[in-house]
Amino acid sequence: MTEKFFDAIRKKNVEALPEEIVRQSLLKIMVEKLRYPKDLIAVEKDLGQLPHLKDVVVPLKRRADIICFANNIHPVYELYPLLMIECKAGKLIKEHVDQVVGYNYFVKSYFIAIASAEEIKTLWYNKKKGGYEVVNFLPAHEELMRVVLNGKSQTV
Repeated sequence: MTEKFFDAIRKKNVEALPEEIVRQSLLKIMVEKLRYPKDLIAVEKDLGQLPHLKDVVVPLKRRADIICFANNIHPVYELYPLLMIECKAGKLIKEHVDQVVGYNYFVKSYFIAIASAEEIKTLWYNKKKGGYEVVNFLPAHEELMRVVLNGKSQTV
């Protein structure tokens, strides 16, 4: 029988699979240390269910591992994705980064990240440079909000 543990965001027990262990560890750090508001986090969210994508056709069934929303950071939508994270069980490779960048083509989150048990990369799109910039850590919620509200990060 597979070990299970309680996911405080989804409010249910989940199997302790390798990717889920990464996700749950990261969620704990996000809420307890980096002060991401628990009530603005969605886990395993179908991209087609995101409020700002209700009129967009998302090809195939795609789910984001973690999305942290924020209020009043977008000129049209009151609630909008601040950060989208893809969690991986093994070593991070270029294809994983490509996957989360591809998801963000639809989601248009201000920040995206890819995480494993060993590392995390946070990316944001710099329109002036025409590409993504990367840091090898996950900034605190307050820091990401400050960057967005000061207009230093844009969606793709």
